[in-house]
Amino acid sequence: MEAAATPVIAGIGKTKLDSGWLAARSTEVELTGAQLTTTHPPTGADPPWMEAVVPGTVLATLVKNKAVPDPFYGLNNEAIIDIADSGREYYTFWFFTAFQCKLPGAQHLDLNFRAINYSAEVYLNGHQMVLPKGMFRRHQLDVTDILHPNGQNMLAVLVHPPDHPGKIPSEGGQGGDHEVCTFFCITCLPLHLIAIWKDILNII
Repeated sequence: MEAAATPVIAGIGKTKLDSGWLAARSTEVELTGAQLTTTHPPTGADPPWMEAVVPGTVLATLVKNKAVPDPFYGLNNEAIIDIADSGREYYTFWFFTAFQCKLPGAQHLDLNFRAINYSAEVYLNGHQMVLPKGMFRRHQLDVTDILHPNGQNMLAVLVHPPDHPGKIPSEGGQGGDHEVCTFFCITCLPLHLIAIWKDILNII
């Protein structure tokens, strides 16, 4: 399956990077972020890559691709492996997209992540940027110097769960670092919140 059309950024203003994303479980990708964004980018939704929901959670991407059942129906949530049992690596995911950019004159371009949970490494055209850890943190990166201003730009984001997600004790309560479930306790699945939560913007 081919990926969606590559977004084109031209002129001064904001452009959302909310389409054409692919995702893959990190343990199933034998390439580095530098390789993914230079010599070996994914070319479409072929295993282990799948169409991704961005902005959205890892769970939303898995549900979209029918890799897990929809947890909001019946007891489907019981069929989804809890991060406390699987380990962090199982729910550490790559997200990848490509875009073209034509910078007008001597303009700058910022890459804005409006909310990521919990931590991430960003790769653009082979260059790595490690984002500070935190729940739903915003990040603004000046990528002007590593941009291909008249060509294809490849962006990969490796999103990690909290360092110590913990396990809910059998007698109830909360385990782990508390970064995940204290804010949006919709269900007892911490997986729901591992995400690129809000829009990714290119601002010229």
